[in-house]
Amino acid sequence: MKHPRSARILAALVCAACLTAVQTGPAQATAAGLYFNKECVSRINCTFYLRPHATRSVTRYLNKHGWSVDAAANLVCFRLPALYGLACGAAIAIPYRRALPHLQAAAEDGGCFTIRAKLPIARFGSVSTDDPNCS
Repeated sequence: MKHPRSARILAALVCAACLTAVQTGPAQATAAGLYFNKECVSRINCTFYLRPHATRSVTRYLNKHGWSVDAAANLVCFRLPALYGLACGAAIAIPYRRALPHLQAAAEDGGCFTIRAKLPIARFGSVSTDDPNCS
């Protein structure tokens, strides 16, 4: 890899994926519930829906302060449970520009930015408020 930071993030993700799943504590679960809705099909395959107000807030911040890996990862990924947060952070970092169009589309439509994580990989998308998980 050309970028040492990307290599470190990927290495951390692989190490974290090898560990057993970490249970979220009450404080983290509560904080995540304020910003995300979660739909899981298994312990390692979940989709997180950044709520519309949080999607707009993140987009406003990034538009004002500039899109960067650190800002996007801190605003979007840090509230997720540990392993999902690592997968999200790695996906934003390698290459992070793929998340931007989905975030902008969700904010413009008043919908939800989505993080689909099938550990150890995360992908981004957007859905409208017609989706039952986007509230």
